Amino acid sequence: MSHITIAKRVFQAVTTTIQNGKVPIKLRPLSTTGTVQDDPFDQWFCELITTQIPEYEVIHSGALTTPDVIVRDRISREIIGIEVKKVDSDINGKDSRGLTLDYNSCIPCGQMKIIIGGIESKIKTFYFFGLITHDQSHLISSVLMDGDFLNYDFDLHIQGKYANTSQYGHGPYGEGSVRGRAMYNYPNPLNVKIQTFHQKHSFVIKDEQMYQMDNSNLFESAKIERKDIQGNVINYTQYLPSKPNKTTQKIEDIFSDCKTRKPKKRTAYLTEISEAPAEYNPTKPDSF
Repeated sequence: MSHITIAKRVFQAVTTTIQNGKVPIKLRPLSTTGTVQDDPFDQWFCELITTQIPEYEVIHSGALTTPDVIVRDRISREIIGIEVKKVDSDINGKDSRGLTLDYNSCIPCGQMKIIIGGIESKIKTFYFFGLITHDQSHLISSVLMDGDFLNYDFDLHIQGKYANTSQYGHGPYGEGSVRGRAMYNYPNPLNVKIQTFHQKHSFVIKDEQMYQMDNSNLFESAKIERKDIQGNVINYTQYLPSKPNKTTQKIEDIFSDCKTRKPKKRTAYLTEISEAPAEYNPTKPDSF
């Protein structure tokens, strides 16, 4: 069994209950999940795969560990990692994040390291993005994609994992410390401007790996060309669970708007008050 086969089955498990173009979900209340890092969406994703595909072992990595989910076929022992990203929609069903998402201190990548039986190993990693309705009852859009679609440079990914630094002896008394924590912003596939993915449930893989997949029950929707800054081209195919109304589209430079962003000057926000204090009224004390 190939990692493409596992990823396809995971995608089909998510999309098997589509209703009027949306996937129903049921998230645990935040009060039952422990810390803020225990995302209910991650929990829902793990429980769904565990229930729908019992022959797969599903391991939730836990807080502040990547990839979020590890899926292993119990017989073939083939493994994939899945990073799970939730995007909340506004009341009109549009994503609330914009062109990019925060990837915290971890540069996205199509490969990641884990430890298997005490041995450090590199595994194939996919990303699952879900755009959730305002009432958190359904997925409006979702995509399970090869992590290389976002970044194929494994060395860059590893470099980012060790980029955080801490400085001690800070301040006039030498008692403070400063944590230098990098924050990476990479594309948000579920941004409303990305019509290729908007209001669709998509599975995206490299063309060079299509031979590993049985195309039954999935339909080609788009051919997506990803050209890196050196001019190298990697071709991907987008699959949908139902036949699209249009013929297969060809998409180039899908995240072009991300490239036009300009750095903004950082400013400090200061509290502003009037030049003179308000008139004192002992019967109406200031509120705090």
